[in-house]
Amino acid sequence: MLRCFLAINLAAPLARAQEKTTYDDHVLPIFQQACLNCHNPDKTKGGLDLSSFPATMKGSSGGKIVEPGDAASTLIGVVQQTVEPKMPPEGEKLSNDQIAVLKRWIEGGLLENSNSSARKPSKPKFAATLQTDPAAKPDGPPPMPAHVLLEPPVVTARAAAVHAIATSPWAPLLAITGQRQVLLHHTETLELVGILPFPEGDPVSLAFTPDARYLIVGGGVPGKSGLTVTFDVTNGSRLLSAGKEFDAVLAADIRPGFDIVATGGPSRLLKLWNTESGEMIHSIKKHTDWITALDLSPDGVLLASGDRNGGVYVWESDTGNEFHTLRAHQAGISAAVFRADSNLLATSSEDGTLRFWEMNGGSEVKKIDAHPGGVTAFSFARDGSSLSAGRDMKVKFWKPDFNHARDIVQNLPTLPTAAALDAEAKLAFVGDAAGNVLAFQTADGKKLGEIPANPPSIETRLQTIAAQLAPLETALQAAHKTLTDRTAARDLARQAFQQAESARNQAVEAHKAAETAATATPDEAHKKSAAEAQALIAPAEQTLATKRAELDAAEKALAEATAARDAAQAPLAPLLASRKKWSAAAINTRILQVTREAAESAAKTEDAQLAFTEAARKVSQQAEILNQKRAEHSQLANSRPAADPAATPESQAAAKAQFDQKLAALDTGIARELATLRAAEADLDRLSKAIDPAAQSAQEKKSQSITLQQAYQKALE
Repeated sequence: MLRCFLAINLAAPLARAQEKTTYDDHVLPIFQQACLNCHNPDKTKGGLDLSSFPATMKGSSGGKIVEPGDAASTLIGVVQQTVEPKMPPEGEKLSNDQIAVLKRWIEGGLLENSNSSARKPSKPKFAATLQTDPAAKPDGPPPMPAHVLLEPPVVTARAAAVHAIATSPWAPLLAITGQRQVLLHHTETLELVGILPFPEGDPVSLAFTPDARYLIVGGGVPGKSGLTVTFDVTNGSRLLSAGKEFDAVLAADIRPGFDIVATGGPSRLLKLWNTESGEMIHSIKKHTDWITALDLSPDGVLLASGDRNGGVYVWESDTGNEFHTLRAHQAGISAAVFRADSNLLATSSEDGTLRFWEMNGGSEVKKIDAHPGGVTAFSFARDGSSLSAGRDMKVKFWKPDFNHARDIVQNLPTLPTAAALDAEAKLAFVGDAAGNVLAFQTADGKKLGEIPANPPSIETRLQTIAAQLAPLETALQAAHKTLTDRTAARDLARQAFQQAESARNQAVEAHKAAETAATATPDEAHKKSAAEAQALIAPAEQTLATKRAELDAAEKALAEATAARDAAQAPLAPLLASRKKWSAAAINTRILQVTREAAESAAKTEDAQLAFTEAARKVSQQAEILNQKRAEHSQLANSRPAADPAATPESQAAAKAQFDQKLAALDTGIARELATLRAAEADLDRLSKAIDPAAQSAQEKKSQSITLQQAYQKALE
């Protein structure tokens, strides 16, 4: 009996799991019960009609309400009543089972019926939960950009101050704020490896997630708007936006579970946002001035925030409840950073101090008077060593035990505004008010290079490379010509030497033959021949020596020409490699643009097809209404009553007039419905004509993308 019970109860959920969730079979009944009173063809409240699949896909006046695969779609938020407007506005909220059906429908690809194909997600899937220990190194190679945009969306003659820099916790990757963009550089080569456009304004805050794959960027337009965007650094895609504000976001971070974003700024409010619904879940009013720094602990338990008035607070990230109030700083907070183990919080301030706080009791464990005039930037490395920069124009490196290791630099030319250590604490990076990032070795303070925060366009790079290549290629051509000439001279000298050597050998052989003959026949004639043959050897030896010297000189000249050719060729290799890289990057820029345009064209095609389907439904519906009216007219016309002999002429006339009036009313109705049908048919025809151009454009963009991909791969070879 128990086995039977288990079999029944296990089979039921399995059957439900295998069953397709469709609009016709599962979603429409929910809409009919709770939504269609306000959202039907006759009463499209908010511009939304849920009575048919095409109309639902079209969305409301505010845009689409569902996205395939995205359980955080607007529809789910409003029926869960976690966002405005709450639906239904009156009566009972949808049950959890009904909401689960809507979620399954969305996650299953928005099927219209059991014969439909699932729609592809229109945006990348974003994991809402962390799958690994935040402190553990992620499996596989560290996340690095691949085929990411390298064309800056904004090009300026001068760079703006660097607001923030951040290093990946596991990859050799450095993020730098620029003007309406974030730059990604390789920490070891300092080479630009990616650009993340931020058209919403200037980025101000940067933070990598513990697994190093995602980067949250906060910023905006001061006094107008702000938000955070989380990017996938491997491909540059924008995964989610959260924390929309009416002023720039000055500090932001995302919890390791990817479920909460924290923001702070001029509003003085510390806000926590749910990443799935976009809803603000906590607004904490405690700070007395602009919030200038915040950090979520690597384990996701605590949130620290600091303000322009020197206030520092620690909060429970789940509840928003206050955990510690850390009173000590006498001026604005420039950084609040948790150590990798989450047990220690470091704060830096314009009062010139660094303070370190243990999180069990909230007590201060160390105070360092680091920079007279103020600390402007601070950063931890994974091993607990740290880096600070200040208004004394110094950058200092600190050991994990808080002792001073060394000054990285003592006389910066410009005020430091941001600082970061790489994960291994071997490299230090300092951003300044002039828009530059300086790179140093922590071991000895050696400067490794400088990165400008305003990269040139790819076209400018290629023009610069071409200008550098031109004289080098001219010099190389001259070196090749010299090498060719000297090779020919060497070959002639070798030929002359060989001829002289042959002549000397012939003279020697002739002398030997004459000596042999003189020995055999020792008469005067043979002796004279032997003497004459011997006399020819010395000039031949002298000629050979001369030709040997000439050959040696030619060989030396050739070696010098070869070395000169190699020297002329050496600077070409990196320039040619750079030209190859940026030529490929130009193609990739076009690929990314065409791919985006193709997606937009595909979306327009889909919208046009949905609109056409809806228009066809309306035509069919209107034709049915018209046929009903015509049937009513025909039935009425065939039921004209016969004249009543007993009725008076006046009664007969009145009955006839009443009947004719009914027919006329039906005629008017038929004319009205016919006009409506003609309008619907015209609309259908218009939409039909719109589908082909949209589909053709999408196909052209797709073909263009394929061609560009082939060119890109060839450029990389």
